[in-house]
Amino acid sequence: MLMLLISLSQAQDFSNGQSPEGLNAQLFRPSLDAKNTLWTNDSLRATDKYTFGKAILHYANDPVVYLRNDGQRTELVSGIWQLDAMVGHTRGPVRFGLMLPVYLRSFGEAAGGETGLGDLALDVKFTALDRKVKPIGLALGGRVFVPTATVTAPLGNGSLGWEIEAIVDKELSEKWLLAANVGTRGVPTVELENLTWDDQIFLRGGLGYTVRRDELGFSADVASQFNYNDFSNPAGRPVEGLLGVWSRLTPNLMLRAGAGGGLNSGLGAPKYRVMLGLGFEPSMLSDRDGDGIFDDVDSCPDTPEDVDNFEDRDGCPEATPVTVKVVDDDGAEITGATWTQGDSSGSSGESMELDQGKYSFSASANGFGPNTIEKSIPVGEGVEVRIQLGALPGTLVVTAVDEAGNAIPDAVWTSKKLSPGGEKTGGVFEAAPGEYNLTVSSPGYRQKGANVVVVSEEQVEVQVVLVPAKVEVAAERIDIKDSVYFELNKAVIKAESFELLDEVAETLIAHPELTLIRIEGHTDSRGGADSNKDLSQRRAEAVRSYLIAKEVEAGRMEAIGYGEEKPLQSGNTEAAFAQNRRVDFFVADRSD
Repeated sequence: MLMLLISLSQAQDFSNGQSPEGLNAQLFRPSLDAKNTLWTNDSLRATDKYTFGKAILHYANDPVVYLRNDGQRTELVSGIWQLDAMVGHTRGPVRFGLMLPVYLRSFGEAAGGETGLGDLALDVKFTALDRKVKPIGLALGGRVFVPTATVTAPLGNGSLGWEIEAIVDKELSEKWLLAANVGTRGVPTVELENLTWDDQIFLRGGLGYTVRRDELGFSADVASQFNYNDFSNPAGRPVEGLLGVWSRLTPNLMLRAGAGGGLNSGLGAPKYRVMLGLGFEPSMLSDRDGDGIFDDVDSCPDTPEDVDNFEDRDGCPEATPVTVKVVDDDGAEITGATWTQGDSSGSSGESMELDQGKYSFSASANGFGPNTIEKSIPVGEGVEVRIQLGALPGTLVVTAVDEAGNAIPDAVWTSKKLSPGGEKTGGVFEAAPGEYNLTVSSPGYRQKGANVVVVSEEQVEVQVVLVPAKVEVAAERIDIKDSVYFELNKAVIKAESFELLDEVAETLIAHPELTLIRIEGHTDSRGGADSNKDLSQRRAEAVRSYLIAKEVEAGRMEAIGYGEEKPLQSGNTEAAFAQNRRVDFFVADRSD
């Protein structure tokens, strides 16, 4: 599958097992210290003085195979069992390491059946940006390959080699990590018939998914390399992919496994590869404050995080945002009000941040009395503190006069909000700021309403002109000082009677103790008795309907027509007729 069109530029015959010197075409080299991937290096910085070791066993099938120009297939290395032994140690931001390949068994036409050592690698990594506190992680890596290979198969450089690489990674979420490596390496030049194997650029990319942090995860890696002097030759651009899994067995032991293979036919990409590794990798994770965030990423390892869905990943408890509002007795925010809390202050509606605890808040505003409250601030995304202020009162002076402008000494005023029992007019009354509906009344006068707005710390004066009343409440009746007029022989009330009936309605509303009023309709003696009685009934009902329209409760009134049955004056004169045509109001029942 992965046959490569390579041969030696000097017509060497490899069929006898001769190996091209200095050619180490293997693409795969396991990462020394990556946590979430098997191949791609990451920038993660271990804790200071952290020491670890790994042993990775892997088998590659057909890692170095090519086709000669004559079409013959040559398997320089048709298979290899390899053990990579690695150790590392961290000092601050620098990690040092050693890696030694051990070839347990090689197969192929070039010195097949060998067992021996590969080139020792001296490895160093410097972490410049920590991805736990920066948007991305950044590290620089370098290694030197010492020619310690003891096998003749093309598995060693044959001379000193080197690598330099840049490592970039980013945590896409708490579960996903994306890493990339780009670097260059220096290797001995080997001239093949259709390929120059020399210094290279290499690329690696890895994606890691953590199921349980530091316990279980999966990975996917892909890598490639290119020869500078023969960049366009596909035989010198191998690409290999690897899928892996890792799992912590004990607090100190980590198991890693993977499988993959070549994604093209470049030199060094095997038909397939399987690997299994065991590492002494003590867990760097501890949680001293018990908040579920490990100390290596906990910015406050000795203070537990307050889990409130606000910046919970840094491990530090955040101050709670507190908005302070100053309101009046109705709950409306007071414009221009200010508040203080300790050394902090602000206007109503502004916010501050406070740690969990109990605090004292004070507020004040023009026209309102100051107030201080105690408030416990819990852990949370946001808390609103409301400080209620009572408005400073104003004063109200109500006077009543007659139509001539003379004071009415017995007049009183009432308001449901202020003085439901009634207050004498002319006095000074203290009232909270706001709008009030007043009712002014006096015996012998029609009551009258007035609207007034009281302003804090100011005096408001209102004068009400009362007119003589046409309606008077007696023990058993309501006397009216005028008549209710109707159109001739109809139950249609004339407009000139509207004012009188309006006063009747106001009187009934003002005297709820009058629980049942009988509205009586009467006619004079002219006309038939039956028709007069029907007309009087309809007129009484018309008056009742008018009063209902003026918001007198219907259940408090009944209408009865008597026709000509109850005359007030006998005789057939116009004066008698006028006096007998009437509407009377009697108190049929009262609660007092």
